[in-house]
Amino acid sequence: MKKLLLTILACVGMAASVEAGDGFAIVIDKDSYGEARAEVDAYAQCVEQLHGLKVFTVVDRWGVPDSIRAELIRLHTQKTNPIVGTVLIGDIPVAMIRDGQHMTSAFKMNQVQPRKESSIPSDRFYDDFGLRFRYLDRDSDANYFYYSVTPESDQRLHPDIYSGRIRPTDANGTSRYGKLRQYLRKLVAVKQQQRRLEKMFFFSGHGYISESKVARMDEKAAWFEHFPQLKDNRNRISYMDHSDHNPVKEQVMGEVMRTDLDLAVLHHHGYWDTEYFNGSKQIVTVKQAKEYIRQNVREHIVAAKQKGRDWEKMQRDLQERFDLPDSWLADVFDPALSLNDSIEDAAADLHLEDFAFYGYQPNAPVVVIDACFCGSFHREDCIANEYIFQPGTTVSVVANSVNVLQDKWSDRLIGLIAEGGCVGDIVRYSTYLESHVVGDPTYRFTPKGNAPDIDHLILENKPATWKKLLKSEKPELQSLAIEQLCRLGRMTSAQLRQIYETSPVGIVRLMALMKIADCRDDNAIEVIKLASQDSYEMVQRQAIRLIHNSGDERLIPALIAISIENNTSDRVNFDARMALGVFPEDKLQREFALQFDRPTVQTIHKDTIRSLISKTITRYASSKAKEIEAIDTASVKEVKFTIRSQRNDLVHAYVPFFLNYVESGKAEPEVQTMVLEALGWHPQSYMAPVIAEHALAISKDEKYAREVRDEALKTYNRIHAR
Repeated sequence: MKKLLLTILACVGMAASVEAGDGFAIVIDKDSYGEARAEVDAYAQCVEQLHGLKVFTVVDRWGVPDSIRAELIRLHTQKTNPIVGTVLIGDIPVAMIRDGQHMTSAFKMNQVQPRKESSIPSDRFYDDFGLRFRYLDRDSDANYFYYSVTPESDQRLHPDIYSGRIRPTDANGTSRYGKLRQYLRKLVAVKQQQRRLEKMFFFSGHGYISESKVARMDEKAAWFEHFPQLKDNRNRISYMDHSDHNPVKEQVMGEVMRTDLDLAVLHHHGYWDTEYFNGSKQIVTVKQAKEYIRQNVREHIVAAKQKGRDWEKMQRDLQERFDLPDSWLADVFDPALSLNDSIEDAAADLHLEDFAFYGYQPNAPVVVIDACFCGSFHREDCIANEYIFQPGTTVSVVANSVNVLQDKWSDRLIGLIAEGGCVGDIVRYSTYLESHVVGDPTYRFTPKGNAPDIDHLILENKPATWKKLLKSEKPELQSLAIEQLCRLGRMTSAQLRQIYETSPVGIVRLMALMKIADCRDDNAIEVIKLASQDSYEMVQRQAIRLIHNSGDERLIPALIAISIENNTSDRVNFDARMALGVFPEDKLQREFALQFDRPTVQTIHKDTIRSLISKTITRYASSKAKEIEAIDTASVKEVKFTIRSQRNDLVHAYVPFFLNYVESGKAEPEVQTMVLEALGWHPQSYMAPVIAEHALAISKDEKYAREVRDEALKTYNRIHAR
C-alpha cells in the first residue's frame, strides 16, 4: 500500500512540570478532533505534566489502519521522545484479525462463519510491531478492516507499546462528540487527583471457575502481594460473591459506585451488553422447588411458541419427562407470570439499559472486567463503554472484545499500576488479542515512595536493570524482571527453578512457573511437579493446566496425586479431569492403582471411590484415543471435528500419527492445513520439537499446496519461538 504521510499536529502551550522524555501518541479522527480539540489538548497537557511524556497528536485524515500503524512505528523508533504508548480516540478504524486464534485465550470460531463474528477486533494491530498482516478486505457498513496474520509474522504477542481505545458512539440517542468532551473533562479531573491505590473490591459471579471458594480465598491473599501497601489495613480489600445475595446486582453496583474505591475487579460471565451475575435462586423449601420447576418449564414453552415451534408437543414431552400434573402448567401463558419471569431475569444480571435505569455511575477509576465480550469496543455500545461514559469517575476499563478462558491469568502484573506503571501495561502483558483498555491507558496510581518509570525501563530493556529489580522487595517488580529477562533470553531454567523453590511469594512463584514451562526441560518438569502441590491455588491450577499442555508422562504421578486427593479445589479438580484426556489410559490406570493402594490414602468407601476414579480415567482418556484412531474410517465431518478438538486437548502421544496423516497424502490440503494449525497450538508439548521439525520441512516442500506450506511455516514459528 502506498505510504501515506499523516499530519502531526504539535501540542502547543503545554509547559510540562516534568521535562518530557519519552513520548505518547494521541490518534484521533478529524471530526472528533474538530469537535473536542480543547478537551483533547487539555488531556495531552495533563499527560505531559503528570507523566513527563511528550504528546504527539496524530490526526487521521484517511481512515486506513496501515497508515496509522506505520506512523506509530515511526514515532516509536524515532531517536527523540520515542512513544511508549498510544490512545485511539473517536472513529479510528478497527482491525479485525483472522488466522490468529492461537493468540487468544479461548476464541476458536470456525472462520467459515460470517467474518464479522469469526474475526477478532484487536488493537494489537496498532501496538505489536512484530506482527505482520496481509490485508483482506473492509466492510461497507462499518469501519472494519480485515487482516490475516501471515506465516512470517511473530506468532506470540509482545506489544512494543501500550494502547487504549476511547470510542464514543451515538448509541441511545446521545451525541458521540458530547460523550467524548464529557469523558475527557472527567478524565483530566480524575488524573489531577493523583490518587493512591488504597481500596479495592473484587467480585465472583455465578458459574465462574467452577465457583471455587479456595480460588477466591487465595486470590485475596494474592492481592496483598500485588499491592503490599494495602497490608496496613486489612479492610482495604472487600469481596462479594454472587451467592451472598440473589439478585446481587444492586449490591455490586453500590460497591463500584463508592467514591473511596480505587480498583474493582469483576469475575463473571458476560456478553457485549450484559454482565452475568446470578444464577438460579437457592431452593430451601418444597414450595420454592415447585415454583422453580414451574418457571423453568414455563420459560421453555413460551420460548418455543415465540420461535414458531410446536409448543404443545414440547409441553406434553416435558410433562411426561418430569411427571408434571396439568395444574402446574395451566397458566403457562398468564401475562402476569410472564411479566414476573421477565423481571426476575432482568434482576439477575446487569444490562446496558441498567446504567440509565438505576442511575448507575461507576466511581472506581480502574475497573477490570474478567468476562467474555464486555469490551466489544467495535460495536455501537458495550458494557465497558458504558462504564467510562457515565458521569462517575471510572476512566479506564480492562475488558475483552471476544470470549475468554476462565482460567486466564487475569491479574498478571496488575500491581504495576501502583508501582510506576500504567493501566496500559496490564494489557501489554496479558498477551492476548482480545484484551483491551477501554478508556485512558496512561492512568496510574501515585506510588507510595519512589518508583521506577516502568515504561521507560521497558523501552530501554537493559538486562542489568532487570537483574537489579530481581532483588527488589516489591513482588510485582520481581515478576516484571523475570518476564523481561526471559524475553531477552537472559534467564536459564535453572535460575527459574531456584526462584520458584525459594520465593515465599505466590505471584512470583506463578511467574517463574509460567516462564519455565516454555523451556520444556528437566527443570521445567520438576517445577511443574512441585507447583501441582503449591499452597497458592492459582499456581496449583496453572500447574495442572501445564501438565495438560505438556503431556510428558513423567507428570502422570503428579496428575494422579491431585486426582485422588479428598479436598482438591473445585477448579483444580475440573482441570485435572481435562488433563486426564491427553495421556494414555493404561499408564494412568497403572499409576492410579499404585498410588491409591498406599496406606496413606484414606477415605470412606474406598472401593467405591476407586471404581469412580477408575471410570473417570477411562471416560476421559479412552474416548479421545478412539476418536483419533477412527479417523481413517470416519466421515469428513467427523475427521474435521476430531482434528479441531486437538487445539484444546492434544493427545500428545498421537503427534506422530497426525504428522504421518499429513505427510502420507491421505488427507486433502484443507485437512492437512487443519492438522498443522491444531498442532501449532501446543508450544509447551513435549512433542513440540518434533512438530517444529516436521512443520519446517513441510513448509519448504513444494509437493504440498501453498496453503499447507504457509500453515506449516506459521506452526513452526509458533512452536519454535520460545
